[in-house]
Amino acid sequence: EFTAHGVPHRFVVAGAAPSFDAERLIADTKKICETEIRLWHPKGKPPFERYVFMLNVMDDNYGGLEHKNSTALICSRRDLPRKGETKASSGYTTLLGLISHEYFHTWNVKRLRPIELATYDYERENYTELLWFFEGFTSYYDDLILRRADLLDNAEYLKLLNKTINQVLQTPGRHVQSVAESSYDAWVKYYRQDENTPNATVSYYTKGSLVALCLDLSLRREGATTLDHVMRALFKRCKAGPMREQDLLDGLQELSGRS
Repeated sequence: EFTAHGVPHRFVVAGAAPSFDAERLIADTKKICETEIRLWHPKGKPPFERYVFMLNVMDDNYGGLEHKNSTALICSRRDLPRKGETKASSGYTTLLGLISHEYFHTWNVKRLRPIELATYDYERENYTELLWFFEGFTSYYDDLILRRADLLDNAEYLKLLNKTINQVLQTPGRHVQSVAESSYDAWVKYYRQDENTPNATVSYYTKGSLVALCLDLSLRREGATTLDHVMRALFKRCKAGPMREQDLLDGLQELSGRS
């Protein structure tokens, strides 16, 4: 257990080897949580009274699912930090990125969310064109948060950015499918991939994160504001609830002074 900005957090791990360095994972996760809470609430507390991470360690697997005040995570056993190790392995950095990503969803998906998902229909697919924002922008922030929390240095962070850029550039489908289309077609294309998928689609995770990067750099270059301010303004504008694409466009125009 640990506390981040006065809020109790619990980390439950199942399946770890005896060499697992639990203290390091807790310390690094606390840095991530504190950094994200400061981003969303510079002078306040997060919108939950407690939070639980549930990590299922397996031989070879990876993934996560966000909830309002918890997340279910899966990682490979080799990706856990080991006692006595000082340098973080690439697998452990990936795990920290997953933790950062799912925790960020506490705000950007579970509260701020697409208008189409104001209520969920659990008996059929729920379609939206905004996954490039909700998953893509979260993917941009997950690694950026690691850098801000000093869990990466500049070179390591730029290496991760470079990897994402290369993934998009090596996908021919980026020329034929927009990020909005990629979002809407997730049920029938992203989750039903075949040998032609790279030629016909682009990931709303990776390309969406580059949209966020370009917006953030543009805002910073013009000196008006940053993407952090945009995210906080959206959270306030939409009252931590359903959001339309127009809300993002209006928020960008208000803060930057141009369309």
